[in-house]
Amino acid sequence: MALRPHRQTRDSAGLAGTNLARAGDYNQRVVLQAIRAKESITRAELAAVTGLTHQSAINITKKLLAEGVILEVGRAVGARGQPAAQLSIAAEGAFALGLNIDRDHITLVLIDLLGQVRERFYLDSHFALPADVLAFVRTHLEEIQAKRLIPRGRLAGLGIAIPERLSGVAVADRPDAYGEWATVDVVEMFSDALNLPVYVENDATSAAIGELQMGQGFHHRTFVYTLISAGIGCGLIVNGQPFTGGLAHAGEIGNIPIRHRDPAKAYLWHAVSLYALYDDLARKGLEVHHPDDLNTDDPKMAAAIDAWIIQAADCMIEPFLAITYILSP
Repeated sequence: MALRPHRQTRDSAGLAGTNLARAGDYNQRVVLQAIRAKESITRAELAAVTGLTHQSAINITKKLLAEGVILEVGRAVGARGQPAAQLSIAAEGAFALGLNIDRDHITLVLIDLLGQVRERFYLDSHFALPADVLAFVRTHLEEIQAKRLIPRGRLAGLGIAIPERLSGVAVADRPDAYGEWATVDVVEMFSDALNLPVYVENDATSAAIGELQMGQGFHHRTFVYTLISAGIGCGLIVNGQPFTGGLAHAGEIGNIPIRHRDPAKAYLWHAVSLYALYDDLARKGLEVHHPDDLNTDDPKMAAAIDAWIIQAADCMIEPFLAITYILSP
């Protein structure tokens, strides 16, 4: 799920609360992240990790316990005094929907507060229009509700991961009607139709945030996540925070000009993307429209794929050298 609000890395060194007034929501997020990072933790340990006062840690965890998003899972026996309560995340304390919209598929997931995927729905659809995507989400949300997969009132919202300029990139077989995406306010359309809070983020940044929360964020506070799908892009995590730049376009490496033996491949996404691979294979007489169609048992196709990978990797050298020297991740 992709959310725009401020985030903290799972590395405890990146957790820092504030004792200023009216900072409650931010501090709750910091405390929740600290509990999730440690799996179980005492209030004294929370205060030490986040920099909050012990009383602030007590007040915040009391509220979170009352809301059912954390729970007590036992007692830590120390050398002196009463055993301290161990706190952990309540997996069913909240749920969220995550929607990935791309030019060749739609994916919807239901996740719990621990980030575990409870349900996954996938539609293999090239150039799905806004109404099609909304109908897909509605159908499966109704299914989730009908099956009572989540407690009433525990659905926090919908996060949408979507490429920048979804309809603005010219690819083969794209219908003219797909330009409708450029005119749609995605947040407004989904929030009005579903009566849910909706958050939208670039797909590569969303992937990087997921890695921050559930993967490499355990070990690295600065890294670059490269997403190669129908297009190509990077999500940038700098000092434990997603970096999107002044115009929210940071990481759009697909727009970097490249040198290629084919003059039609002027930009990186022309050479490195699933559509670029399909186009390259088509010119060799191999028709592929989906990753499942890639048959490496076919010697001709395997050789063509290997040759494409070598070209793609070569095209990525200069952009990644620039990222390495500029950002030093």
